[in-house]
Amino acid sequence: MIVSEFSDTCRLYEGFQVWEIESIDAFFKGSEILATILNDFYKIPIQEFSEKRKDIPDSDFDIMKNLLSLVDNKSFYLFTLHDENHVELVGMQKMKTMDFGMDIEHIRNDRVYAMIMDKRK
Repeated sequence: MIVSEFSDTCRLYEGFQVWEIESIDAFFKGSEILATILNDFYKIPIQEFSEKRKDIPDSDFDIMKNLLSLVDNKSFYLFTLHDENHVELVGMQKMKTMDFGMDIEHIRNDRVYAMIMDKRK
């Protein structure tokens, strides 16, 4: 699902958090399960990621997006400053559709952010 659909379906989720990701290395340090998913998806053990990174044609952003899509117990939206997902989230904040626990409009331009949420039961 893309974020533009999220403004219509956000009430289906709870437990919102925003994860600021400084780098691909910080991404993998954020959760041990991501190393396992990396190995399953790209067939590269985390210990070899730095040396084999050049063999993966995907950008760091796409690697994060691909791996997070495979996490079973959470849903994620990745965004960066002024991309379409960020613009949609800012609009939701301004219309007071969502309170993200931070000013989602003012994020750093050198980071990737992940909206983390749980599906309501």
